[in-house]
Formats: sequence, structure tokens, C-alpha cells
Amino acid sequence: MQASLSVRTAAPPSQTARQTRPARQRLAPVQASSDPLLQKPVARPQAPAAPSDAAAPAAAAPPAAAATISGASSGVTIEYQRQQAKAMQKYFQSLKLAETVDKAKVFGWTKKNEIGNGRWVMMGIAIGLMTEYATGVSFIDQLKLMASYLGLVDVDY
Repeated sequence: MQASLSVRTAAPPSQTARQTRPARQRLAPVQASSDPLLQKPVARPQAPAAPSDAAAPAAAAPPAAAATISGASSGVTIEYQRQQAKAMQKYFQSLKLAETVDKAKVFGWTKKNEIGNGRWVMMGIAIGLMTEYATGVSFIDQLKLMASYLGLVDVDY
């Protein structure tokens, strides 16, 4: 038994790596204006709150500074991120619920039931073929004989 080996030859020096590689397809960029979910939220300037207690002005942080993550250039606020995180949690909880409902089905055309039925059928056919080989009685005649023994049909032999 001989094993065949493929030898990879190097490209001639006249060809560069750019010439030997296939060209990549470039995808069109998605326009944020086409989908409202892809648009970046607009940062709203917030007026700094006046400290109510004159004794501790350094302890109170202005809400505008606490609300933005990377400054006014980003436009993404902590509140926006909280809303998106809550929406994601709700979405994944609904996916988990749907998966739990699908796994909880006991009756009907479920994947688990069909796999079990298929295994029982394969076992029955294998036993029938082995019995046919051992006794010489065909598979159909075995079924007729079993039905007559159970009293379901009256078959004369």
C-alpha cells in the first residue's frame, strides 16, 4: 500500500503573494440611517445640579459627568446601556423559556420520541431477521404466526 504525498511547489519569484491569493469580496457597509436600531443615541447636554449642602460640594458629582462613559463625543449614556442590557436579558429569558417548553414535551412528534421509536423499530427488524435466519420462517410469516397466537387473526397453516 503506497501513500501518495502532495508536494507544494513555491510560486516563481516573479509572482508576489498578492497575485497568488484569491481576491476578497468586499461587503457593502450597513447604513445606520436605514435601521433605527443601528443609530447612535444623541447625547443630551445636562445642566450640572447645584449642591444642596454647601458644606460638601466636592462629594456630589455632577449628573452629566456620571451619566456619560467617555465624554460627550461618545453619546452613549449609562442609562442607554442599562436599557439595552435589560432588553437583552428579556430576549435571552424568552429564548430560555422557549427551549424549556420544547424540552418539556413528552407526547407528540418530538425529536426525542422519534429517536426512541426508530431505535425500537431497528431492534425489531434485527430480531426478526435473526429469527428468520435461525428458523427459516420468513419475517412476514413470523408476523402472521404471532398475530394468530395472540388471537388477532385466524390463519391456517
